Amino acid sequence: MDEFEQSKRAGIFTVSPDKNIYGELTYAGPNTSLYLRDNEDFDTRAIQGQCLRGTLHDLTKVTLLHCITASVPGRATRGKEGYYFARIFPHYVLHGDRHITHDEKTTTEVHFVMDDASVLFYDFDAFGSLIDARPYMEQIVGAKRLEREIPIGPHPQILYFTGKHEIFSADTVLGRVSASHNPTDTSVGPDGVHLKNTIFTTIVFKEACTFDEATDHTLTLLRYMEVLVGRPQNLLRLDLRVKSDDNHPSLLKVYWSIPPKRSLSNGEQRPYHWDVLVNAVYNPDTFARILSNWLTRHETWHDARLRFSNSFAQQQQYSIERLIGSANMFDILPRSAVPPDVVLSEDLKSAKETCSKIFRELPKSPERESVLSALGRIGKSALKNKIRYRGKFLVDVVGERFPDLFTVTDEAVNCRNHYVHGSERSFEYNSEFDVVVFFTDTLEFVFAASDLIEAGWDVRAWSKVPTSMSHPFGRYRVDYAENLRKLQSLLA
Repeated sequence: MDEFEQSKRAGIFTVSPDKNIYGELTYAGPNTSLYLRDNEDFDTRAIQGQCLRGTLHDLTKVTLLHCITASVPGRATRGKEGYYFARIFPHYVLHGDRHITHDEKTTTEVHFVMDDASVLFYDFDAFGSLIDARPYMEQIVGAKRLEREIPIGPHPQILYFTGKHEIFSADTVLGRVSASHNPTDTSVGPDGVHLKNTIFTTIVFKEACTFDEATDHTLTLLRYMEVLVGRPQNLLRLDLRVKSDDNHPSLLKVYWSIPPKRSLSNGEQRPYHWDVLVNAVYNPDTFARILSNWLTRHETWHDARLRFSNSFAQQQQYSIERLIGSANMFDILPRSAVPPDVVLSEDLKSAKETCSKIFRELPKSPERESVLSALGRIGKSALKNKIRYRGKFLVDVVGERFPDLFTVTDEAVNCRNHYVHGSERSFEYNSEFDVVVFFTDTLEFVFAASDLIEAGWDVRAWSKVPTSMSHPFGRYRVDYAENLRKLQSLLA
């Protein structure tokens, strides 16, 4: 998206079927705007939330999607002359050889670039150099078949790309997902030779989809990769391939005014490739299988995973609200991911129904609603049980690396209950906030790790690999024993 950042482009824009007026696009992130100007009055209300089409002066067709009128349309005068103007904020600006609408199913592919792609896909052997290249130079120079002779010096060098573009590919519920190298010659001549590589992640959809569906799927995949890398990702580029009227697909470049972006205060330490949870370069089949399994159940896990992603994105910033959110995400997991409800005896069932009937007949009040809510939860799996159920995926495989894990998760819920319900606290949380941080990290780790284990992640192999602690889960693993001792001393 840097191609457009902090630039201006002018053209003619269609604000209504019979109204084309001059406009100037300013690309400035959240301050992006389209300035419209005409000698006659015009109405921008018709384009609120929909799309606005235009053609720039270089004949590039642009589609502005999810538009908002950024200011009240106005009129300016000078003497007896005047003009009308308005400012529009577009969430997206699509550039290419054709227009689209927000609701037409024409998008067949998505290609995006994230800033830690070279960490997640650390394909060290794809590029290299050969310093002692004299034995090969005559053959290489001869292959150029030039009419002139190219002299070979005493110390020739070769820079190379192996030509293996694809890093991995996976057939998923979304379609075919892959990552690939895309090197370009940025300079060839007396100034030297340099290959600039860009790693693209691509989704080739099973069926053409709308623009909004395509961006939703992109965000889903981006959040998954954030877990593997260990921090939120900046989206550097987004391209779409869409159907055209002449049956030749068109490539549209997307300028996203407010793209996924990592906070400057979070995740400043660049992760190391050996801390990535799943290696796509050396184990592409395993990587593909885990990704496919993870995506298969995303529709039912969407809300809980989104809650996790919002929490995980805060990285080194901790608060009581983050702890509460980390606990609550277990409550919105689908039923298939948590223990089943408890079967009540006939006596308990009868008592529950009788009490519910009594309280429903009382006048409405906060106390009445609280009791009815508590009665409704009788027989339902409690939050502690849900977290224990998810934690068992870890305990069964690497329990020795995380002893007394259920003590930690239970106390995390006790801490959450204190701040939500005012229940008794196990110790002074405010003065021992590093333990509250430990609770938060535990809940996030149990949630994401159990999710990946079910998808096929080998957590035992991960637990044996040394870590530089650039990934939060590696740091959690190393610090677990000391944090557990601190908690046990407070509980004692």
